[in-house]
Amino acid sequence: MRRPVVNTFFAASVLQWGSQSSAAFSVGDIHSHTAPFISQPSLLQESISNLVSSTAVVNPQQVASGVFEKYMSTLSAYPLPTKMLTGATLATAGDAIAQGREDDDYNLSRGASFAAFDMVYRATQHYLFPIIVELCRGQYLFGTMAAIGAAELVDVSSLAAMERSLASQLIIVPFMYYPVFFTFTGWMQGLSFDEGLERAKENFIPLMKRNLLFWIPVQYVQFCYIPTDLQIPFLSCAGLAWTFILSVMAGSAKKYSNDEADHETYCVIGTEEGCIIPEDELFPVVLDEIDEKIVSSELAKETLAKDENREVVAK
Repeated sequence: MRRPVVNTFFAASVLQWGSQSSAAFSVGDIHSHTAPFISQPSLLQESISNLVSSTAVVNPQQVASGVFEKYMSTLSAYPLPTKMLTGATLATAGDAIAQGREDDDYNLSRGASFAAFDMVYRATQHYLFPIIVELCRGQYLFGTMAAIGAAELVDVSSLAAMERSLASQLIIVPFMYYPVFFTFTGWMQGLSFDEGLERAKENFIPLMKRNLLFWIPVQYVQFCYIPTDLQIPFLSCAGLAWTFILSVMAGSAKKYSNDEADHETYCVIGTEEGCIIPEDELFPVVLDEIDEKIVSSELAKETLAKDENREVVAK
């Protein structure tokens, strides 16, 4: 029953506040605020431009440039930890991509083993690459080229880059990388020594062959064109791209193949459970199987068209 009285009091208060506000803010106040913009139109245009620019959507290119500059400053201030964390992050992403093509749930211990191993390996590269660069200056390949009278055909810097690539792939990878890789990841995944050794025996040779086909050109680019500070992050990015390519190829091979069991266990990174790499299939066979599928489909369409034509003639 008291509600009308309350509403009347509220309305009276609002009217009183409005009259006080009107009295406090006069026409002269409005003129004093707008006079600068009326006398100087450029000032109004500048104010509007500043307002629009402050509320505009951030340019993605500027964001990416800022992130890259921040990364480079961190890399310059803390080179080893930055390289290790970069490698661990991208290795984990690569393993997640590889696990994504499998039917099982994400294996956390396997992802952790890749992150931990890659951190150690990037730290090893951080200290080994300067030694390789110092020892391999192109003198060995240049001597070989000179012996056959072809020394003038190539540049010494290119020979140095190739020597460093071969030293990394033919010495560090087979005698350091893969032994530690299979031992460390096997231990992290709970495999016994015999189980880890058996997995290494089955996959070492095909993995090594496939490794050389991809990584010798990549490391040639690394030693020939990439700045020293960015060489290890470059390799980490290349490793992620390599894993992604193999995963997509393996997934496509599985999609287009009638023999799904073989491709379900195709090795992308070498630690999948029960995975294999056939000697005649270092890379997942995708294009041939797609072509066969297309040819079979076309033959089926032609056969169907002939049958329909026969039915029309018969009628």
